[in-house]
Amino acid sequence: MATSYEQFFRDADKDNSGFLTLDELTDILRKRGYKDSDTKIKSMFRACDSSGDNKVSLDEYLKAMGQIPDKDHKAAAMRQCFRDFDVNGDGTIDAKELDAVFKSMGKTFSEAELKRMIELSDKDKSGTINYEEFVEKVFG
Repeated sequence: MATSYEQFFRDADKDNSGFLTLDELTDILRKRGYKDSDTKIKSMFRACDSSGDNKVSLDEYLKAMGQIPDKDHKAAAMRQCFRDFDVNGDGTIDAKELDAVFKSMGKTFSEAELKRMIELSDKDKSGTINYEEFVEKVFG
């Protein structure tokens, strides 16, 4: 017998692809009376999308809902945190993006300090921080 979470997923998956798109999730939430902003829904979607492929599988959805023991849930949270820093979505964090995040938290650093932060994390010497470097430095 399907759980209510599995049924919700099936109801939302209009094209029966086995994945939810952002539009499918938004549609079902709106139909069921969810009133929060599109930005909040997008944030929830991104948090569920632990693989980063812009679609949510049933497993990803159930993990996000706490229905599957979650060794991958931590990875999803880390990926979401990285995406929040990676403003332009290119898969890396540069000094400008790092500066923007710190400013949003009320912190200001000089260009030299930002450059040094990147240097301390930048194992491949690309001048930016990729996902693996980010996870190692922030969560390692």
